[in-house]
Amino acid sequence: MFLIEYKLDKAGWAFGKIGNTEREVKVVVSYLHDSLQELAQSAIDIKSKNSRRVVFMDEPGEYILHLNRVDDTKLCYELRWYDDWFSWGMYPEDKFTLELSGETTVCKYINQVRQLLLDLRAKHTEEEYRELWIEHPFPTKEFNQLNS
Repeated sequence: MFLIEYKLDKAGWAFGKIGNTEREVKVVVSYLHDSLQELAQSAIDIKSKNSRRVVFMDEPGEYILHLNRVDDTKLCYELRWYDDWFSWGMYPEDKFTLELSGETTVCKYINQVRQLLLDLRAKHTEEEYRELWIEHPFPTKEFNQLNS
């Protein structure tokens, strides 16, 4: 089993969960990085690319979800915690704590991300999303691609 959740909170913050049958990790996400757009794009790209990563930036630190497609159906993932922003070159790549790892299917991952976007879209208009997420609009282009 693979689970990913993402919900907007007060302005500039979101909360999520990434988990499997063994463990769930709560992630706090700052508006400083457009994590939702990157997550949506990862679901599109993982069909044709062997790997992707998604940054969930906190203040300070960040989680990075590494995705590696093994074949057309199998997807391996790792969720790594960095004490500072590796994605901005402020922390060494090899200094992380492995919080979660496992396997899922490419289809399951894509559907989890699609459902997450559908849930957000049902709860917030694009204008409400922009007010809460400040710097970044709702990833409409990616949303439409995943739903076509």
